[in-house]
Amino acid sequence: MPYLQGDLIRVSVTFEAAGLAADPTTVVLKHKSPSGTITTWTHGVNNQVVKDAVGAYRGDINVNEGGTWHFRWEGTGASQGAAQDSFGVTASNI
Repeated sequence: MPYLQGDLIRVSVTFEAAGLAADPTTVVLKHKSPSGTITTWTHGVNNQVVKDAVGAYRGDINVNEGGTWHFRWEGTGASQGAAQDSFGVTASNI
């Protein structure tokens, strides 16, 4: 079942190096709304990206419109890596 417009959706990622959790030098979370607006948050600059443990990060996306949302995690420097996914949001009919 898709999420509903107005939900706060938590997305998370774990970065690894040689099979062990590891912190990248920089961690960025980007998300794109169905209308094409791209928002970029950087850990240590924007408080929307939270570090839970070594290599483990999360962010909460306020889904304020219906359609398909996309998100991408990027780690650069040490423990470089990326992950991306998408999810559906049902628009409010009220």
